Amino acid sequence: MAHLAHYREAHPLPLVITHYVNLICMVLLILSGFYIHYPMFGGFMGICRGVHIFCGIVLVLNCIIRIILAFVVDSAPANGTRQVQKDYKTWLPQKDNRHQGMAWVKFYLFLKKDHPLAGKFGVPQKLAYLALPILILFMALTGFALWEVTSGWGICVAFTTAVGGLMHVRIIHYFMMFVFIIFIIIHVYMAMAEGGKPLMQLMFARKEHGGLTYDINTHNISGEDRSI
Repeated sequence: MAHLAHYREAHPLPLVITHYVNLICMVLLILSGFYIHYPMFGGFMGICRGVHIFCGIVLVLNCIIRIILAFVVDSAPANGTRQVQKDYKTWLPQKDNRHQGMAWVKFYLFLKKDHPLAGKFGVPQKLAYLALPILILFMALTGFALWEVTSGWGICVAFTTAVGGLMHVRIIHYFMMFVFIIFIIIHVYMAMAEGGKPLMQLMFARKEHGGLTYDINTHNISGEDRSI
């Protein structure tokens, strides 16, 4: 089956940058978090704590910047088109994705061979990406509640009291880490299953790839681009 073309308009550079800042921070947070929880060898606790706190703050700021960019940056709401609109519309329900929820689930579970040709993000991806800022901000709250510099903030004190003390906050913070690990694994799988090598080339090298073209006004295939 032919796939939709991959154009830079679907992933503008500012959004690609915030995407990889998120990824780098999450990986460093996971690695440093494991060490802080279980220091396998000595001499790195101070460095790991510093990296952990720094990446946590950057992750929160990057999340806020990404939300703002969604209302500022124009992007293609589907692959296969250079037509653009405000990026936030990509995250909301689209006519291009209407009635495709089960079709995407079947595709990801290997019950359907071909994925739907529609919006840039499938329905499960939309739900996952919409949940991510909430997860990041909640994870940050648990982290700030544990950090002695910010643990005295009113919201941190209220949260710590509500969950029953710092030990419970530590447990929540630790197990939330596995939520992010699972999210990264699922995200990589979804991206590779849907876009594969052409998507990776676009995201890493900004290299476009030809394929079927898509019209966001008619919500249908409009032709094929063989020029790339």
